[in-house]
Amino acid sequence: SESAETEDASVSQDDQGDNEPPLMETEPPTKSKKKFLVIGGGWGGWGASKALCESGIDAEITLIDALPDPTGSTPYLSKTGKPVEAGTRGFWKDYPNINALCAELGLSEDDVFSPFTNSSFYSPDGLEATAPVFSETKFPKLENTALSNIPFLSQFSEQTIPQLPSPLGQVLATFPLFERIPLSDRASMVGLLLATIDCLGGDESVQEKYDRMTAHDLFLRFGLSDRLVRDFITPTLLVGLFKPPEE
Repeated sequence: SESAETEDASVSQDDQGDNEPPLMETEPPTKSKKKFLVIGGGWGGWGASKALCESGIDAEITLIDALPDPTGSTPYLSKTGKPVEAGTRGFWKDYPNINALCAELGLSEDDVFSPFTNSSFYSPDGLEATAPVFSETKFPKLENTALSNIPFLSQFSEQTIPQLPSPLGQVLATFPLFERIPLSDRASMVGLLLATIDCLGGDESVQEKYDRMTAHDLFLRFGLSDRLVRDFITPTLLVGLFKPPEE
């Protein structure tokens, strides 16, 4: 009797098991790979792409640029055959992030970078001025015999210009490198020195007045010549800050 009950129970359990739905093997859900598109192969575009690559995200990153070779390894020429620098092959000196990247890649800066060179400013009328490498700028050679015989002046002939506080150092180093702007217009740059002294030497209320002042108003107030502003300072602001003096 006990044996029959046990057998019946076992059969009943088997029957119940046969009625359960079969287990289905399922694959774990797959994550879709993210896709990023970076527009522009300048330092910002390459920096963004590098950051994405190092973020740990499983992603496909594409960088596009109008240049045939945006890596900077190929010089770019305009339609007229003139060299054009978009900012990847050449850049200003103080870029510590680029120096850090060279160190990260184990590159010697002496091997991958050329010596620093001057920057030239052109207008439709031709070369206007040359921006010097301040650490290498020298006083011009005194060709005039009368001037070279003056002890005070002769000692500065072809000597490195001292690195003075801004903007005095820039004015002194750039002053002889203008090609077309007359001397009287160049001399009006002293107004920038006066503005700097007035602003930095004033109290907070004075500095707030300068904060509210446009560059155009500042140039008028401190007597910079129209030609200096039109042919040199305005183009420089447009290139460096992408804004005219009025803004």
